[in-house]
Amino acid sequence: MKSLVGFSPPLRKAASAGCRPKNNSAMNIERIKKLSNKPQLYEKGSSVMWTDPYISKQLLELHINPENDMASRSQVKIEGIINWILERTDKPQMKILDLGCGPGLYAELLAQKGHSIIGVYYSENSIQYAIGQAKEKKLNIEYLNKNYLDLDFDHQFDLVILIYLDFCVLLPKERDKVLENIYRALKKGGLFICDVVNERNIEQKTIPQSWEVQESGFWKDTPYIALTNGYHYPEAKVLANQHVVISENDTVDTYIFWSRYYEKDELVRILKSKGFIDITDYENVLPESGDCWNGENVIFYVSRK
Repeated sequence: MKSLVGFSPPLRKAASAGCRPKNNSAMNIERIKKLSNKPQLYEKGSSVMWTDPYISKQLLELHINPENDMASRSQVKIEGIINWILERTDKPQMKILDLGCGPGLYAELLAQKGHSIIGVYYSENSIQYAIGQAKEKKLNIEYLNKNYLDLDFDHQFDLVILIYLDFCVLLPKERDKVLENIYRALKKGGLFICDVVNERNIEQKTIPQSWEVQESGFWKDTPYIALTNGYHYPEAKVLANQHVVISENDTVDTYIFWSRYYEKDELVRILKSKGFIDITDYENVLPESGDCWNGENVIFYVSRK
């Protein structure tokens, strides 16, 4: 989903990048301080990014840029991940469920290799783009604009993938529900593959406090101030990024994105508790690239129903 409740970590960083203010704000300082207070664990923001017509267009543009790792990984990394995934299976033609499919970057590559794909994503803009691309390229892909918490598939898929740290943004109850949905959707012997961020380099993964003033930008096409704070909740193994966006008419939108990191054996226990077997973890599937979202910082898991 990149995601219903979350925001992929590199994309969170991108959204907080901007110019420094050109002049002083006349806003009440105490109000700004209050708006920027550390949220309670899993507190919800006042606004939802994925259904906002303007922001979802910005997300789509980031998704389909093949050169960066912002909303989706770069094209080179996606191709490498697809090849790595297919090396874990021995079936030439599979029925695959791509959860959090975005604009269909993984789904298209899998379909081109002869597999039948259903992609699920929450942003209508991205899904409509994906549908158009599949029709144009005559690919065997069905796209669904829905929340994957609401899946009702039953014993249909050889493979389910949940890629680019989407598993990390699920709240505990949502995580359990999604795993139950995935387990039910798989055929007996089917594979579930996901990736998660681990506990390494947590300080680097916590975005520092910043603020920006824009005439127009990622959050709005009108002038705004955006205040960004990153927080670590070590007792819950959770990172949060809070973006407070203040419009020129003084309205406020708050976006809070939660990301759970996992120690290696911890996710194995969670997957086993939901019935998965033959669980194997893989480090360094992604190449090192000088940041904390690749290489040793990300673990891929393959499990079987």
